[in-house]
Amino acid sequence: MTTITAASEILWIKDITNQPVGGKAHGLQQLMQWGLNVPNGFVIINAGADQSPPDLAAMYRQLTAGSSDAKVAVRSSALGEDGDAASFAGQYDTVLNVQGFEALATAIASCVQSLHSQHASAYIADNAVDDGTQSPGDNVSPTPSMNVVVQLMVDASRAGVLFTADPVSGRHDRLIVDAVEGLGEALVSGDQTPDHYEFDGANQLAYRELIGQQPVLTDDQCGLLMAQAREAVQRAGQPLDMEWAFDQRGELKWLQARPITTLGSDLNELDTPVKPGDVLTRCNVGEMMPNASCPLTFSTTGKAIEYGMQHMHVSYAGRAAINEDWTQLAMSHGFLFLNLSGSAVAASTVLGVDVKSLGASVCGRIVEGLEEPKKRPLWVRIGGMIRLLRYLQSADKVIADFRCDVEQFSLPTDGSSADIAEALDRAQSFLYQAYCVHLQSSTTSGFASNVMQGIISGGQQSSPEEEAEAAKLMAGASGVESAVLVEQLDAVVDQIATLIKGQPNLQTAFTDALPEQALAWLNTAAAEPARAGFGKFLDRHGHRSYRELCVREISWADDPRGLIASMQASVRAKIMTDNKAARPQAVDPKTLSRGLRWILPKAHNAVRRRESTKSLLVEITNRFKRSYRALGEQLADEGRLEDADQVFFFTHDELLAFVRDGKADADWRDKTCQRRRALAFQNRLEFTEISIGQPQPIDLRSLLTEQPDSGVIVGRPVSRGLVEGTARVAFSVAEAARLKPGEILVAPITDVGWTPYFNMIAGLITDVGSAVSHGAVIAREYGLPAIVNTRTGTKQITSGDTIRLDAHTGQITILASASASDTKTGPGGEQAAEDEKNHRTASY
Repeated sequence: MTTITAASEILWIKDITNQPVGGKAHGLQQLMQWGLNVPNGFVIINAGADQSPPDLAAMYRQLTAGSSDAKVAVRSSALGEDGDAASFAGQYDTVLNVQGFEALATAIASCVQSLHSQHASAYIADNAVDDGTQSPGDNVSPTPSMNVVVQLMVDASRAGVLFTADPVSGRHDRLIVDAVEGLGEALVSGDQTPDHYEFDGANQLAYRELIGQQPVLTDDQCGLLMAQAREAVQRAGQPLDMEWAFDQRGELKWLQARPITTLGSDLNELDTPVKPGDVLTRCNVGEMMPNASCPLTFSTTGKAIEYGMQHMHVSYAGRAAINEDWTQLAMSHGFLFLNLSGSAVAASTVLGVDVKSLGASVCGRIVEGLEEPKKRPLWVRIGGMIRLLRYLQSADKVIADFRCDVEQFSLPTDGSSADIAEALDRAQSFLYQAYCVHLQSSTTSGFASNVMQGIISGGQQSSPEEEAEAAKLMAGASGVESAVLVEQLDAVVDQIATLIKGQPNLQTAFTDALPEQALAWLNTAAAEPARAGFGKFLDRHGHRSYRELCVREISWADDPRGLIASMQASVRAKIMTDNKAARPQAVDPKTLSRGLRWILPKAHNAVRRRESTKSLLVEITNRFKRSYRALGEQLADEGRLEDADQVFFFTHDELLAFVRDGKADADWRDKTCQRRRALAFQNRLEFTEISIGQPQPIDLRSLLTEQPDSGVIVGRPVSRGLVEGTARVAFSVAEAARLKPGEILVAPITDVGWTPYFNMIAGLITDVGSAVSHGAVIAREYGLPAIVNTRTGTKQITSGDTIRLDAHTGQITILASASASDTKTGPGGEQAAEDEKNHRTASY
């Protein structure tokens, strides 16, 4: 084995060109090149613990101007440190206030020796990064080397760190400053808590936490930091983690700059234009698409929704044509929003349509700030009303004709990547047509619901009691697809519970097993008749899933594990209690007014139609999912993508161009990986129900401190009843698996993926929703008291709270708050409490 010892050399930082000096020295050279004020210094390349370059003493004298009182900072700059892949922050030694040549030699040796420290070696192994000591040659064992930066010390009055993007929230439109008095080393080491500042893209203060009575930084100092950091990041072309200090004379010195290695792409990369006065909402679209959307979903599902809504306005609201503009839907921070201002245009051309009814249909209430557009002449609006009625009346025929088209529609799941991509591109128009059909179907449901609510309230704004009365009338509609899904799944759950109750070995095989193990048992002959029932369920409903209109989400038929997890919870509940949900009694039409007798069957039929076309839309979407997934697998097999999942982080047009290009593109592989990382940050964000202009994420820190805890929460009752019980807050279907029988489910929103839990809960509360949302429909079918559109239910209620849900008045009362120990008891309770804590204490 050959041993190689590299000779040391020394360079002024300003003279660095292409030498392998490590990330820290390279970052300092860039800062100097950009014209920022950096303390003078030099870098020792391949510094040794027991050897120094011959001109070190001369360089040191020149740096310190021969002063014996001068102090320097000695920092590591190993290869791989402060790079794009990993930062190595704090892994190697830094020695400050070094005075005299002998002390300098000792500090350099300390930095070199830290290259071999246990924590640095573990960091290298954990992050799978090259520490710069590897050699491409066989049988060669290089001597590990360390580059060391020596700079003049700054006599700091205040110092700190600055991030040009927020490493916690992932937001590129936030600039973060942490500042302490004196040296910044106390901040980095954690010995001192800093003042914390957050600035938005316009350099306005968005959030601040001060430790003392007076801020560490003045406004002018903050402005100077921001101005120079903005310039640096513009030159760097990527977000930076920077260290800085103001000396005793108030002069700003920059001490370090490195890439922020934990960020994804800009969270606002795919935002659509939004006018300053536009009123946007997550209602309705948030039920279809909880959380953020991957780029492929945005460019397929999102574009299809926009197309379908424009088609509605062309059909009856006087829109001239469908175009490429985003007028009905918006994307912000990865989330889809309905543009109510775009929809409200119809109120100017259609008699009987107004912004109050629009708000009630979409958000379940009148939307403040949504302005009525200028009315067109009466004859124009009468014509619009006639076209709207024809549009509604033609829904059944349009749906029937489209079902015939669906039978002939198919997409490939094998073949070359080019063949699959071209087929998917040709099929986009069919996906758009599917949304046109479903939106026409859905409009009939909203129209009938509004008419019935208007009859009950006499044309005035509905009271909570009148909303509850409408909810009671809507209960009992038979043949609603989503309710049929729950009934059939309940039957399978009942079969499993009956089979394994009192059989510990079988309970171990299903309820106590991992989902994939439980699925394997369910597919054995020992699980009959549940096996056959589950097969029939998947035959009819297997195309459904949580977030079922997201093209990245895999359906139950293709991956049943998530469904099985919910079934395991339901079976456990069945074994613990045999209580059956009491189905609501249908209202006797003879007791109703003539108007209600006329509208009620139409409202029931409209709900059935809406849920039926929703299922059909999901079935079509599932065919696209399978084909896109097959395309990703093919591209991965061809070596053009690292994994199949990357396909979902192109937009459709980008993906088509990528496939047609025919080359493996490292830039695209990196970009899609960055977008995938960004999606994890986006999914942590939350938004208010209504936004004026470009939506901004909620700062939960401010929300939780500003909101008074009155103990009473108000929402919209959608299924009548009164219940008291223990709350279970669940932000995802996975968290809902911790539900216990008889608990009241509190969730941001529910879609079909949540419905397996409806047979075990005592009531439902959601932050958003309306009378025709999925959770409302199922709650009515189950006779569960339900209140939606509370806006802040998941913020104010904690798992373990004792609450009263009064769906006659729309009020939720917190009767007793859970103690910390209450929320952490039971199977998975500790993790549940941690999950909830993370949601409540997230930065945004």
